[in-house]
Amino acid sequence: MNILFKNLLILCVILMTSNISAAEPSGSVLVTVNGSKITNSQLNDWVSSAVADGNQDTPQLRQNILNDLVMREVINQDVKKTGLLSKGNNAFKVKLAEQNAIVELWFAQYFKTHPVTEADVKAEYEKQVALSKDPKNSKEYQVSQIVVATEAEALSLMKQIKDPSSFAILAKEKSLDKTTSDKGGLVGWALPSQLASPMNEIVPTLTKGKIAPKPIQTNVGWYIIQLDDVKPIVIPPFDQVKENIARAMIQQKRQEAISQLMGTAKIVKAN
Repeated sequence: MNILFKNLLILCVILMTSNISAAEPSGSVLVTVNGSKITNSQLNDWVSSAVADGNQDTPQLRQNILNDLVMREVINQDVKKTGLLSKGNNAFKVKLAEQNAIVELWFAQYFKTHPVTEADVKAEYEKQVALSKDPKNSKEYQVSQIVVATEAEALSLMKQIKDPSSFAILAKEKSLDKTTSDKGGLVGWALPSQLASPMNEIVPTLTKGKIAPKPIQTNVGWYIIQLDDVKPIVIPPFDQVKENIARAMIQQKRQEAISQLMGTAKIVKAN
C-alpha cells in the first residue's frame, strides 16, 4: 500500500468517524474534544476491529486507539472548520480512497476462501528449482509493464517512451494495473516459464532496457512490456525467498480473481 493511499484512507476513515460522532454517541463518555464525545462504545468498535486483525486486547492497545480517536476528531473538526473538502479535488480524493478501501476489502474476503498457504509456497519453490534445471530457464528476467484497455492507446504510449525513466512515468500515470503502476510498472524477476504466453517467448528475445516491438493482447488488456535486467538463475534457499514467492503468488491470484470476475460481468460500451 503506497503512502498516498494510506493518507487518503486515513482521511476517508476520519470522515466516516465524523459521521459516527455527528449522531448522539452511545455508551459512557471517555473524553470530549471541544465538546464532541468519544465513548466507550466507539472505542470498543475499534478495539474489536484491531483484535480481528490479530492484535491482543490490552490496556496499551486501548490507550493507543483512544489517542488515535482523539487525533482523528481534532483533524475532523479542523477539516470542517477550514472547508478542506470543498477545495480542489479533495472530495474526489476521499471518494477514491473509499473505493480503494472497498477493493481491498473485496480482496481480503477473496483470500479467506482462496488463501496462499505455506504448502502452496513450498510447492511453487520446488517447481522453480525444477524449472531452473531446464536450459530454457537458465536466466531470469526483470520486467516492467504498462496495461491499457486498447491497442490504439498502447501504440500511442509506445511512441512516447524514450527510455526506462519515461516508461516508469507513463506506467504510473496510465497503467490500469495499480499494483505495479505505483512502482513504475515494475513486475519483478521471473523465469520465462512463469510468464504468460506469449510474453514467455517475447521477453527472452529483448535487449536490456528495450520494450517489446508490439503491444501484447491478453484477456485483461493490452500490455507494453519492457525488459529491465537479465541475470543467470540462482535459486536461493527456501527461507530466503519464501516471502517473495508468497507475494508473487498473491499478486497472481489477485489478477486471476479480477479476470474471473470481469468474465462474468456484462460490459457494454456506449455508442
